[in-house]
Amino acid sequence: MKYEVDRVIDVRPGYAAKAGGQGDRYTIMVNGRRTHLYFERSTNLSGNIIGRWFVERKVPLIENGT
Repeated sequence: MKYEVDRVIDVRPGYAAKAGGQGDRYTIMVNGRRTHLYFERSTNLSGNIIGRWFVERKVPLIENGT
């Protein structure tokens, strides 16, 4: 899917706790909602690919039925 970023709020070194990896975490606004976008740098210094962009998948909360 593609989304248009409305605004970049913050950029800092960070990692996606659920996905692992090292890189930069961008705090962004998309459709009026705040979320994080990650850029993970490639460890392969040769080649054309310098890294990848991704977002963590949103996992819905499961409420305890007790």
